[in-house]
Amino acid sequence: MTLRAKSLLLAALAVATLAAAPAAAQTYTLTAALSGGNETPAPGVNTGAFGNATVTVNMTARTVSWVVNVYNMPSGVTAGHIHVGAAGTPGPTVVNFTVPTTASNDFGISGSASDTQFTLRPDQGIRSADDMFQAILGGNSYVNVHSQVNGGGEVRGQLVLKP
Repeated sequence: MTLRAKSLLLAALAVATLAAAPAAAQTYTLTAALSGGNETPAPGVNTGAFGNATVTVNMTARTVSWVVNVYNMPSGVTAGHIHVGAAGTPGPTVVNFTVPTTASNDFGISGSASDTQFTLRPDQGIRSADDMFQAILGGNSYVNVHSQVNGGGEVRGQLVLKP
């Protein structure tokens, strides 16, 4: 059997194997450690607030879900969202969270959004929902929670794909 014939046979087997495999949801989990020190510009915000975020991307359903926990927030929360941007750089908001407006101290935020609810930013490279998914999965996004005291952001954390 020639090398070309072997290559074609292997390719055909690979396609057959993939076609026979049951369809599975393409789900990815990302996490972030939230702190005032991650806020921009450097050196960040001097705050006792901190937290964590878990973001789940379901490519089959084309949704983003989140669970955000914040601790020691010194004043009321005013906003929370996912931004596009590398660590240490500010970026535009693309997914807004519904926040409990009276919450301070310790609280949680959870929810989900479909790709049709993303705020596209064509001028900054987010021209489609696929661009947003790429930014999230590629490590170019962060969670930010804002407060009455720090309107530009109290705590921030870069989203990192879990292995």
